Amino acid sequence: MNKPIVIQGALQSEIDFLLEKVKINKKEFIGNYIFYECIYKNYPVIISKIKIGEISSAIATTLCIKNYSPLFIINEGTAGALVNWLNKGDIVIGNKIYYISQFSTEEDKETDDNNPWKNDEYKTIDNEIVSYEANKKLLDWLKGLKILNKKNIYFDIIGSGDVWTKNTNQILEYNKKYGVVCEAMECSGAYISANSLNTPLVSIRVISNNELKNQSYDEKTSLHSQKLALDIIDEFIEKFCVKG
Repeated sequence: MNKPIVIQGALQSEIDFLLEKVKINKKEFIGNYIFYECIYKNYPVIISKIKIGEISSAIATTLCIKNYSPLFIINEGTAGALVNWLNKGDIVIGNKIYYISQFSTEEDKETDDNNPWKNDEYKTIDNEIVSYEANKKLLDWLKGLKILNKKNIYFDIIGSGDVWTKNTNQILEYNKKYGVVCEAMECSGAYISANSLNTPLVSIRVISNNELKNQSYDEKTSLHSQKLALDIIDEFIEKFCVKG
């Protein structure tokens, strides 16, 4: 039996299109998380609603791996841009994830506005930068796909944490120091779980807003990341599955 491919989305709007395109065999609850056991073009696919945030994404990814032993996982959804050259509808595929929720703030000072970004917020108390790499084999295969060789698709660095950054100075500092081009709330939780359990995972994020350009959040952009996830599975089926 073929191992399933998993597609994760945090919000219902990030999986609704997918659910329309597959045959749902079973809706399974594991703990408080929903897993749709599906068939897409005769291949097993799990669509997973992982909910919002790093903790939920880590739990949902761990449960998924332990219960379904997936071939690989596509973690898709929306992200906010942290650079001027990204626009709503552009796609970022995360070759590296920086965890941005771990920081210490300044001590109280009369002249300090206490913005936490003034500190090296990506570093632990041991001065270690917290980051996670995408699975190299999966990433290399994706980079070779013609469908991903488009002007609005970028392989780059995603910042991830339980935060929605709107402060312009903070946004610019993230990019200047660490090369982070967009920000999402579930990537690092998914990556750390998958990497710990030796399961290939990559995050595909569509830009839904850009504070630097006053482009407000648009949930409809999630359609693009869902379509791309299915396009990738189409490519996999075409190349690796026996026809007949």
